[in-house]
Amino acid sequence: MNGAGVAACSRRQDGREFAGANSRHHDARGLSELLADHARTVANERISLADIADFLGTRSIGAWLLILALPMALPVPMPGISVLFGVPLMMISVQLALGGRRAWLPAFVLRRSIERAEYVALIARMQPALERFERLVRPRASWLASDWAKVPVGVICFVLAAIITLPIPLGHLAPGTAICLLALGFMEHDGIVIGVGFTAAVLAFVIVTLASAGAVDALRHWFLG
Repeated sequence: MNGAGVAACSRRQDGREFAGANSRHHDARGLSELLADHARTVANERISLADIADFLGTRSIGAWLLILALPMALPVPMPGISVLFGVPLMMISVQLALGGRRAWLPAFVLRRSIERAEYVALIARMQPALERFERLVRPRASWLASDWAKVPVGVICFVLAAIITLPIPLGHLAPGTAICLLALGFMEHDGIVIGVGFTAAVLAFVIVTLASAGAVDALRHWFLG
């Protein structure tokens, strides 16, 4: 299929592999720069996941995990965004665990959208964190970033993404940060960052478990006295 055909498939939002108009040439810019450019130039009243996919072009599963998880690493995400991004995170994590290289989402997920003003504000809040992440990584300890790591990373990201969708106060923060570290380390073949991501995932599980137990205990005292 030629480049125009691939772009047309993406615009139809039929749930195929994220290819998009930019796949006709390689863009060496980092994700932070790409997203900033998109936020400056986007004209639609509402921005869907398909719009983001079309702009970014063909990107690895790791890149999509990072894009979807980074808003969750912010202290106070916008209302409803945990489910908007958490469900695609779960789907893409499964694909990573199964050995996939390119992200795929069904059309009904690609149609999920937020208002343009919310999208621009979200990118502005994500930008400093993403730039810091990009400065941290470089290829090292590559044995931790090889193909065998896809299964544990994918499974861990799936569980963390499932936690993100739950109505736990600030339950998105630690899981979102862990997924960002795992995704970025995998993208850049940085085994050290992946190792830090594994540690962050364990801490996220502990934090969310303690927070959930505390919430349940508070509710029990509230209703039962």
